[in-house]
Amino acid sequence: MRPGHPRRQRNSILAALVVAFPSIADETCAGGWPLAPGAGELIVPVTRTIADERYDADGKKQWKPRYTKYEVAPYAEYGLTEWLTLVGEVAWASEKTDFFGIEFEDRGLTRLKAGGRMALGTWNDAHFSVQPLATLHLAGDTNDPAATRSGDIDAELALIVAQNDTLLGIDIFTVQEVGYRYRDRDRPDEVRADITLGLKPWPGIMLLAKSLNTVATRPTAAGQSFQSGKVALSLVYDITPDCALEAGIERSVFGRNAIVEEGLRLAVWYRF
Repeated sequence: MRPGHPRRQRNSILAALVVAFPSIADETCAGGWPLAPGAGELIVPVTRTIADERYDADGKKQWKPRYTKYEVAPYAEYGLTEWLTLVGEVAWASEKTDFFGIEFEDRGLTRLKAGGRMALGTWNDAHFSVQPLATLHLAGDTNDPAATRSGDIDAELALIVAQNDTLLGIDIFTVQEVGYRYRDRDRPDEVRADITLGLKPWPGIMLLAKSLNTVATRPTAAGQSFQSGKVALSLVYDITPDCALEAGIERSVFGRNAIVEEGLRLAVWYRF
């Protein structure tokens, strides 16, 4: 943080960062499936997010000071057993708000996440698993109506349903997640519902489409109810059997008491 400026609370991109990342192996599969024991994946995304509007309580867009955020958030999975895959993430961000020509800037580690995905089994060609996940916030969240602060903890439990299929000879997969997120310090809990659709039309090429949705279970102490909905599109290109590059975009499509985000994403994926 620049000297002379008070510490600002940080903003985080959606919170559904552990959203079904697909494998970069030859076959089409995604993070809804367990990794083999001893196998792992590392995904290192770099994102740029800008916002100069926000949704009000009625879902209408209103002007806000321009906000820019760069974030690096390495995400890893590791197959511990046939039924348990460990997951984790660490995030670093650099943020800037331009308020009528006066810039407020902050940077540093923002959160740590750890948990696991536990396989339940397969039924009607769909794979079911549950994923408990804990998040330790290392900084506040400027645009969070619940006023997240450094030291706050979130605890989430998600049900994941993943399925492979083919359409017109093209390998496809879907991953659907429904999660409940408990938030301490009397912050409103959240429910998220995310869907990932992946297609592999050509060898070494993966197309991804995501719908990311979050809603608070009750208003904040200030009486604000909030929710957000985003869509994301990206392309993943295999440069080797074990390494790939991803490029994509993300945008808010609706919300209440939430910022209107536009984002760019570049990522390196490595399978080991």
